[in-house]
Amino acid sequence: MVSVPMHNRIICIEIFGLWGKFDLRWDLSPRVNVLSGLNGSGKSTTLHALACLLRGKSFSDEELQRVRSVAVTFDDGSTLSSESAGNKPVRNVDVISTFDSRLKDPDALQKLSEGEVRTEIDWEIYRLQKRYITYQLAQGKKIISLLTCHAPQSEIEAINNQKTEFFDLVDSLLGKTHKTSDRTSDELSFLSDDGTRLSPYMLSAGEKQLLLILATALTQDSVPSILLMDEPDISMHFDWQTSLLENVLKINPNAQLIVSTHSPALVMNGWLDTVSEVSDLVVKRYNG
Repeated sequence: MVSVPMHNRIICIEIFGLWGKFDLRWDLSPRVNVLSGLNGSGKSTTLHALACLLRGKSFSDEELQRVRSVAVTFDDGSTLSSESAGNKPVRNVDVISTFDSRLKDPDALQKLSEGEVRTEIDWEIYRLQKRYITYQLAQGKKIISLLTCHAPQSEIEAINNQKTEFFDLVDSLLGKTHKTSDRTSDELSFLSDDGTRLSPYMLSAGEKQLLLILATALTQDSVPSILLMDEPDISMHFDWQTSLLENVLKINPNAQLIVSTHSPALVMNGWLDTVSEVSDLVVKRYNG
């Protein structure tokens, strides 16, 4: 099995040749980091370049026209650069881009999902369902191990409480649309107020976004993780935007959040000091 590196936190991101005009340096905090700026300023481009690097992907010719290279420094002193050969994906990283665009070639995926996967978010939720099942199996193994060694009941309850708190949070957020989590299901699913079962693909775009973000945080299983989110506020209710960062950290307090947005609502509840403007991060400008 190939060894995959795992790092706790990113402390610095450097972008070289953004649009062939700028170099940026973004020093990060261990918890919440929000990148803001005008449309076209390079927010999404920066996060996309970072995601490619952390996933171990090479830049395409088209991507190299937007960013020449990207480098990160981790809190353990290690570094990673897109200019180095043979980069491996960093294991504890999740990337969420929640634009609900139609899939270009949906036929095979629709057959796999019995016709339910139609958009990019649907595809991400389809993948999340598999991850959620794996998470539940891992939680079950933990409980069996604790029972076998006669661990204190409080340790077993702590494992069960993690998922219970997630469901309680999701139910409180979806309450106004009369939906609740189906806690008896092996997959993520919901019930309407008349008892009708709803698959996550039947949710609204904003509800899908919310579920995708919060369930990703849940399945990180409280492990120190890096979560990249590109404009997570798109299609999301104002109230959900204002509580999103707080809610993600409730589910995984050990996550480092790296977010791009131009929504003031996302940061208005105590996160204003986490915001960095793209224009303030420029360390070099190219002439001509």
